[in-house]
Amino acid sequence: MKASTESIICPPRMKSLIDNTLSKLNEDCTNLIGKNIGISKPNFDIITLETFFDNNEGQFFLIKSEIEDSYTGNICTIMQIKDGIKIGGSLLGYDDSQIKEKIEKEELDEDCTDGLKEFGNQFTGIIDNVFRNKLPKPVHIKLSTCTSINSENAKDIFPNLSSDDYLQLSSLLLIKGFETGNFNIFLQIDLVEDFFGEQIHDKTTNVLILDDSIADIKIIKRYLANTEFKPLITTNATETFTLLHKEKIHLILMNLTLPEQSGVEICKKIKKTPYTKSIPIIMTSSKPTESAVITSLEAGAKNFLVKPFTKSTLLQKINSYRVKKKQAVLF
Repeated sequence: MKASTESIICPPRMKSLIDNTLSKLNEDCTNLIGKNIGISKPNFDIITLETFFDNNEGQFFLIKSEIEDSYTGNICTIMQIKDGIKIGGSLLGYDDSQIKEKIEKEELDEDCTDGLKEFGNQFTGIIDNVFRNKLPKPVHIKLSTCTSINSENAKDIFPNLSSDDYLQLSSLLLIKGFETGNFNIFLQIDLVEDFFGEQIHDKTTNVLILDDSIADIKIIKRYLANTEFKPLITTNATETFTLLHKEKIHLILMNLTLPEQSGVEICKKIKKTPYTKSIPIIMTSSKPTESAVITSLEAGAKNFLVKPFTKSTLLQKINSYRVKKKQAVLF
């Protein structure tokens, strides 16, 4: 069978933060609702919220918490309505039979909603306390939204529903006296990488980016954040050949116009050097002429990208050069 990729999807320091957070949530939420509650160790995935709602029908309850100070983003907790009723009803002191009756009717009334909002406020405070003590930079987390949610209204709550990637923590929810439920916590990918500087995705393909525009470099790095491509940055020919000596490079993204030597000149040199001639090169430019494109291809470039380009356009151009990860096999 294939080995687990959990440690790849969730880097070590981030996983430690999650473990500490869930441990504290289990302890404090048990005291909060007056019943033994357990959020299991999660399975990890990278997903958009649009995909989540496409794959999960029905009504859910959302607790959305905003992260501020040194970091910017959100943490979303999504549970089925029946699990929300368990928590909200328990916090309000309803007996189990009352809660089960409401679950059967899927009746999230105003009182249960108020109970869930109070839970959401306390829940966010617990996460805030753990993150303040564990993250390297100052952070503040506050509750922003507590509401019912489904595939229909999700687009109103999340404008970038289809494009923002999240690290999904999918756990079982165990509350004494009730059937096992599900508990999903979503952390934005950018946040996960910002917290400790760890890469969220296993990087199998080294991409040398040769460009003298810091702004363009930042854009390309952001596009490659949640992919198998690891960006390695150079801004001139000297840095480029030094890096080519040190690292195994699988692909080069090179700007056509550079201050010392042109991209075409550097491309020709790379193609004449035995240990680098097989590396595919994609030339980029904001104002390419037809002759510049032809010259680049004649010099050895495999393809050409016109700036500015979207993430999807970039990935379409470079995915064929991706180095596939070898799967570990356990016997």
